[in-house]
Amino acid sequence: MAKENNGLPPEVHIDHWNEATNIYMVVVCVSLWFLYYFKRNGGRIVRILTRRNEVVAPEIDNAILQEEMKKVRLRQQLEHYYKARKWDQALQEQRIEME
Repeated sequence: MAKENNGLPPEVHIDHWNEATNIYMVVVCVSLWFLYYFKRNGGRIVRILTRRNEVVAPEIDNAILQEEMKKVRLRQQLEHYYKARKWDQALQEQRIEME
């Protein structure tokens, strides 16, 4: 048996084996933790790594902002129009009932 252990006594060999096993267990635990972390936060990590540092021209940014504001205003106008129509219909129904 001493030949297999490179001349080490069994007690020393067992101690070395236990230390190596502990190191392997730490490596396995850290690897599992990394897998879990990347599974939960993979999208954020990919976005950080693939983010491009392109500068958007101010006129293009302004044009996009103007388009978005037009859409918001149109949506608000439509909502107000529908609310006003419902209110007018309710008033007409009340007038018909009162007559």
